[in-house]
Amino acid sequence: MRWIIRPENVETAERKPIIAATAVGVAAVAAVVQYAVPLAVPVLEREPGALEAGQWWRLVTPLFVQTLGWYQVVTNLVTLAVVGVVAERLFGRWRWAVLFTAGTIRGQIAAYAWGEPGGGDSIAICGLAGGVVVWLLTDRRDASRWAVGAVVCYIAALTGWGFGGIRAAAVAAVAAVLVLCVVRARGLALVGSVACAVALTVAADLHGVSLLSGMAIALVITCCGVGSAPRSNAAAGFVPVTDR
Repeated sequence: MRWIIRPENVETAERKPIIAATAVGVAAVAAVVQYAVPLAVPVLEREPGALEAGQWWRLVTPLFVQTLGWYQVVTNLVTLAVVGVVAERLFGRWRWAVLFTAGTIRGQIAAYAWGEPGGGDSIAICGLAGGVVVWLLTDRRDASRWAVGAVVCYIAALTGWGFGGIRAAAVAAVAAVLVLCVVRARGLALVGSVACAVALTVAADLHGVSLLSGMAIALVITCCGVGSAPRSNAAAGFVPVTDR
C-alpha cells in the first residue's frame, strides 16, 4: 500500500528553511552564553529530583546547555542544521515544530524517569530525524540521496555512540555510508534506522525514545493527513535519484 502525497504550491515549496536556521542561531548563542557564564549550566541543566523541588524550568532549559563539552556543541549544531533543514523542507514549518517538540518532551520525560542528568538538544533533533525516516519510508518515489543519507548516518552514529562511544559511532556512520552508497539499499537503511530507535529505547537511551516519538507523530501526519500533506522531495528542492 502506498500513501499518496500532494505537493504544495510553488511559493510554499520555495520557502527557505527559516525555522531551522533560527534554531541553529539560538543554539549557537546559547553555546556562547554557556561558556561566557559557566554558572548558568548547573542552573539550567537537567537534574534528577529538580522537578519535585519545583524547578519546572528544567523541563525546557536543558535544551540550551551542552554539558558534555565543546564536541557536543559542535556535533549538535551541525546535526541540527543538516537534519533541521531536511525536515523543514519535507514537512514545512509547523510540522517541524511539532516533531521538534515531540522529541523534546518525550526525551525529557524519559531522562527524568531514568534519572539521567545533563543537557543538550539532541533529543529534539531525534524527533526531527525520526519524522523524516517515516516520511521517506511511506513515500520514497522521489527520495533523494541527501535526505536519506542525512538521517540514516545521524541515527547510525547516535546508536554507535549509545552502545560503544565515539569509535563505535564512527564505525556505524561508515557502515551506513557503505549501505547507502555501495549496496544502495536505502529501504534497508531506513528500516534499520527504525530498528536502531527501538534498540536504543530498550537500552534505556533517551534518544531512542525521542526517535520513536518523532516516528509516531510523522506516521499520524502522513497517514491521517493532518493539515496539508507534506510535499515531495522534488518540491522541497532536493534532486531525486532512483534506485538501481
